[in-house]
Amino acid sequence: MNEAFRVGLVNRWEQCDPRRGTNFANIMVQWHLYEPVFRASEQLGELDSVLLDYPLQNEGSEDGSVMYSARVKPGVCFSDGTEVTPTHIANSLDRTPSFLIQASARARGNRVFFKVRRPNARFELVLSRHEHSIVLEKGDQFLGTGPYILSPDSQPDHLRLIRNPHYKGSVRLPEIECTVYPVDANGSRRKLLEAVDRGDVDFTDELPRDDLNRVQRMRKCIDLGYCTAILFFNTERQIFLNHLVRRACAEAIDRKALAAQSYSNALAFTATGLLPPSLGKATPDNIVHDLEHARQLLAESGIHPPTTPLIMCVVPVPRPHLPEPRATAEMVATQLGKLGFNFDIRQARSMEEFFDMAGRGSYDLVLSGWIPDTSDPLDYMESLIATPSIPASGRGASKGSNLSRWTSDAVDQAIDRERMRPDPDNWKQMCDLLQSEVPLLPLMYGPRSVVVTWRAKNFPRNFGHRPFLAELELEQRSALVDAAVT
Repeated sequence: MNEAFRVGLVNRWEQCDPRRGTNFANIMVQWHLYEPVFRASEQLGELDSVLLDYPLQNEGSEDGSVMYSARVKPGVCFSDGTEVTPTHIANSLDRTPSFLIQASARARGNRVFFKVRRPNARFELVLSRHEHSIVLEKGDQFLGTGPYILSPDSQPDHLRLIRNPHYKGSVRLPEIECTVYPVDANGSRRKLLEAVDRGDVDFTDELPRDDLNRVQRMRKCIDLGYCTAILFFNTERQIFLNHLVRRACAEAIDRKALAAQSYSNALAFTATGLLPPSLGKATPDNIVHDLEHARQLLAESGIHPPTTPLIMCVVPVPRPHLPEPRATAEMVATQLGKLGFNFDIRQARSMEEFFDMAGRGSYDLVLSGWIPDTSDPLDYMESLIATPSIPASGRGASKGSNLSRWTSDAVDQAIDRERMRPDPDNWKQMCDLLQSEVPLLPLMYGPRSVVVTWRAKNFPRNFGHRPFLAELELEQRSALVDAAVT
């Protein structure tokens, strides 16, 4: 009998339509169930063909909009055996809120045609995002083309991923068992760490970096500066209409102290700009913690802190950049309290509730963050500061990530120019606008930390944005392997 590969999670599986946005911690699971038409290659910045031939073919323009097309790869099937057609791809993408911001799709013959709404010289990256996976809806089921399917006995806190019988690619692991070890009330991941120590977990990317020091007999992989924790100021609210108030709040926050609360080496994780170092492009904000100057800026604005508490919305689940969301929110509230602000901290109970609050804009601040969807720094910027990325009720929050609800024609135009022809001066203009307007404050950079059993062969160095677990082989247990130490 084949042995299951055991994955440790800390968050329950909430919903399984990848197009709606996702429970942040279940992206890894979704990559193994669903596939976009293109997928990030092991080579950074490159793409692999999955459902469509690569690269896209330029079809000229229609009504002033650029058109691309690609042929559907024959023989690819959904998990029920239905062969993927151009109509399936077009229909799925046209039911994907974040895709519709970028383009429309239609089927013609054996090809899918894309009409791009905004200039984008690297439109193929749009088609590689996890929330743009292709889904076949059958009743209440969402079928994918990935290497695995959920077993019928799967539950939100215990998933079994079994082989998709219609998947044509290589699958070395026949079964993946995902078990949820929920965090304690204080944010500790004690249950997961104990499961790892007992040998009940073969893989997890849910342990904070500092907990990794306690793990024995497991391989450890750490990528620093992988993502960013962010405090968003709702620029639609009266209190944050004035950029001086936003700047005052930013300077009142001690980012190093916040990082020290979550990480032992605070300097390595204190943010200095929006983009995480992993993307290789700097966005320095030049914001220095200076409480006295913050008080001067607030006085200069002529705006007094309201007597009623400001609402701070907080993500419901721990993230690599926010290992302890509630504790970080409380420290932010304490620091801003020195300017005279009071806060009502509202940590969402589920991702559904968080998306609802984001869509309605029913908050003054949001404590959240962002993990790169692609290797393109501009995608990261666009997700967080472009006008079309402002969340709206009924639209998936996966793209509605401009939680500052900030609109800037100058920024939107700069993004469009950068899409067609990258230019250092244009990039600097975007950074300068962020620095002067301060719609948000980057707080900390989060690492990507993984522990994996030494019995796993072929573990890839670049393990994001694809079903990497399917590529592993699991060696039989032996005293020699089980005694291995890092």
